[in-house]
Amino acid sequence: MSRRIALFGGSFDPFHIGHFLVAQKVWEDFRPQEVVFLPCAQSPLKKNPPQATDAVRLECLRGGLRGLKWAKVSDWEIRQKGSSYSIDTVLHWKKICPGVSLDWVLGSDQWAQIRHWRNYRELGRQVRFLVFPRPHPPRPISGMKMACVPVRYDLSASEVRHRVRRGLTVKGMIFPEVERIIRRTRSYR
Repeated sequence: MSRRIALFGGSFDPFHIGHFLVAQKVWEDFRPQEVVFLPCAQSPLKKNPPQATDAVRLECLRGGLRGLKWAKVSDWEIRQKGSSYSIDTVLHWKKICPGVSLDWVLGSDQWAQIRHWRNYRELGRQVRFLVFPRPHPPRPISGMKMACVPVRYDLSASEVRHRVRRGLTVKGMIFPEVERIIRRTRSYR
């Protein structure tokens, strides 16, 4: 059996329980050696940059995932500065982990926009896409290797940010350690 790593990119602004549940399901059902969380510097398909600092987003991920041997956090995309393109990230991982098979984890909302991604066909030759319903199940795209992650959550980082901004509880939406970091750094105020 070949070694497999699942790459999970996103803003993680902030990391919440939905991100965790998707990653856990990927690890349980698809059995990669690890799931690597890759917070982006800037999503090319979003107008605005992440609201929390890079340091806070990384700290939230590391705090929320502490103790999980299968979960890793990489700051590679953040260190590249500017727009984060998945193809660049995948080619980097192919270079540092030769012979490893890669999966790319994403929601069906992003899957529906895949044709707008930089070099998406080349990306599709390099990875298998693991797509979770957000909110709808993904539809196959000709020439792209895709499997559906059978988990759905109705939670968004924007909802978490909105609740923090209004002083409402986020209990059950984010891990307690992530909430402590957000409160301490006064992020999303």
